[in-house]
Amino acid sequence: MGIRRGGLRPGRALILILFGASISIFITWCLSKSSSLPFLTACPAPLIHEKEKGFVFIGIMTAAKYVDTRAYNVWKTWAQHVPGKVVFFVAENTSSIYKDIPLVRLKGVDDSYPPQKKSFAMVKWMADNYMDSFEWFLRADDDLYIKGDSLEKLLRGLDPSRSHAIGQAGLGNSQEYGLLALGQSDNYCMGGPGIVLSRETMRKLSPNLQHCLEHLLTGHEDVELGRCIRKHVGVACTWNYEMQTLFHNNQSTSNDAYTGSLEEVKAAITVHPIKNPSVMRRVHSHVRVSKLNDLREKRATLISELSISPTISLKRNDPTTLEDVPLFSFIDNNRIIFCSDGVNCPRHTLEQRTRMEMGRIITQLFDDFNANARQRGRVLQFQNLQYGYERLIPRYGVDYIMDMILWFKKFRPPHRTTLSVRRHAYVQQSFAPLKMISSESIGSKLYDVAGNASNHIHIILPLKGRSLVFARFATHLRNWCMRDKKLSLIVVLYSSPDENETRNKVEEISALMDVKIVEMKDEPFSRGIALTRGSSHLSDDSLLFLTDVDMLISCDALRRIQLNTIYKAQVFFPIVFSEFSPDSWSENDRLLADSFHYGRRRGYFRHFGYGLAALYKGDLHSIGGFNTSITGWGMEDVDLFEKAVKSPSHRVIRAPEPGLIHIYHPIHCDPSMPSAQLAMCQGSKAASLASIDSLVQTLNHVS
Repeated sequence: MGIRRGGLRPGRALILILFGASISIFITWCLSKSSSLPFLTACPAPLIHEKEKGFVFIGIMTAAKYVDTRAYNVWKTWAQHVPGKVVFFVAENTSSIYKDIPLVRLKGVDDSYPPQKKSFAMVKWMADNYMDSFEWFLRADDDLYIKGDSLEKLLRGLDPSRSHAIGQAGLGNSQEYGLLALGQSDNYCMGGPGIVLSRETMRKLSPNLQHCLEHLLTGHEDVELGRCIRKHVGVACTWNYEMQTLFHNNQSTSNDAYTGSLEEVKAAITVHPIKNPSVMRRVHSHVRVSKLNDLREKRATLISELSISPTISLKRNDPTTLEDVPLFSFIDNNRIIFCSDGVNCPRHTLEQRTRMEMGRIITQLFDDFNANARQRGRVLQFQNLQYGYERLIPRYGVDYIMDMILWFKKFRPPHRTTLSVRRHAYVQQSFAPLKMISSESIGSKLYDVAGNASNHIHIILPLKGRSLVFARFATHLRNWCMRDKKLSLIVVLYSSPDENETRNKVEEISALMDVKIVEMKDEPFSRGIALTRGSSHLSDDSLLFLTDVDMLISCDALRRIQLNTIYKAQVFFPIVFSEFSPDSWSENDRLLADSFHYGRRRGYFRHFGYGLAALYKGDLHSIGGFNTSITGWGMEDVDLFEKAVKSPSHRVIRAPEPGLIHIYHPIHCDPSMPSAQLAMCQGSKAASLASIDSLVQTLNHVS
């Protein structure tokens, strides 16, 4: 009987050898792919979270320098209102200060330009992780705005199981035409306005992205993605002229896109480019307001169809006194000429809010006029607004009366004609019913004093000379607020002949309140430098009130400053009551000893003044601070206000403040000032001389 040798059978050994060779080849292939383009590796990658089901998956490319500005503003605006999921794709080592923004860090990808690797890697990641979970996929940049409901309305009528590439078709600009290696029937979807791909397109495209990335013909990632789709999926971008409107791309070379009229946003699904976060918020606010108005109109129509609509009348309340009668403001030539609230509302340019709302109303009116234009054989076209009236009734809403010039065109033969006609429109916008919400739903930034970093106010006052005026300022502040222990006065003092009198007054009031002097000595006077120097030794959570020596301040005003200023959220620019020259006052005004009196001939609320501001030291730094190159009178306050308005992280609140009185003083405008400062100085000087009533009375005496 023979002995059986140990070992494997020849057949089994051959199988194991082949299996081992296959594993070795597979690992070598994966490593070779991973070493060259690891972000497009064919090896299965583990999912970072549970898969979700949804309608559209939106991937947004962004860079490290924009993730906390542009990208986060996208996340906080339109990304919250899409029928699906939004994810931001960044380079491998990118981080964000915001923990709630969903980031995908693409392995082996950096922020180099053009972002071809990032774009292809993003599309590959979406296909690998969510191809079976979503019906549509959208590739976008961080300067794109998307109207989620409009996008859904478009895509619901299409079949995602068929190959689609949807966007604004491009062939290159005039310099690139014929240089992008495109065939006669080829095009590409422009990346800026966004590219929508169906699930079937992603299924066919995904396995071929690696090959396309290795055979690039141009430096444009959207061109190469379009070429890859055309070659391996067999479809081109949608050839449709309407796509220029739906996937809108503003081709203006300036940074003024979407800062004026937003009419081009009305019919668009996507809006591009929006580089400034504040413009992104402006467009989002416009879209949401338009949506709200449409819903209100739909609600009114449904109520009307139910025959329970109330009778429309310009009389919506029953006043018992003359003061209760709601007055209209008169609008002419884009300016408010006569205001319903008199002295508190001087003649001024129409607010952006009112201009936009009246434009939207006019558009809606003419859409309704021309709803059946083809059947009626006539069309109405808006020419211009002659004049109008506006009034706000706090309990009910806003009323508009508009006198319009329009074209009346009859296009059906034999009565073709064009006439210029005049029509009145009476429009009522009713407020929506009150809605109560819990404080938890508001968010972390509650509008109360408890949410602020500090209630201690640091008043910063630049001063050069004018010791008598400072004595009045300090005495008034001491008498009104001497018991307020949460108040400090920082005097930024320049050298002057009466400097000693000022120091004596500071020493006198130091026993009753906290007063500090910041020495400027013989430096040239600059209000921006002085205010910056005065706040330099304070912490970031210190509440600053930047003021002038000509002001009288009440304690009520200081309390409202605390309420209206929110750390890292809100900056307060109060509108002060500015006195006219006492020479123009009425006899009654001269007899009044109390400066806190608001007579029509005594003064006016200076809506165009921005010199007084309340904000936190950290916010002053984050919005850009003062322009310290500005010397002399004016302009530094306007510069700071514009920076605050443009800040992506801060709101600006403006409101008349009766507790702040600017005492009249003669203004000297140095002719050597820069022209812009000189014009502003002369305008302020002229506006502060006398009221319109006083000037009319003077002219009557002269005549």
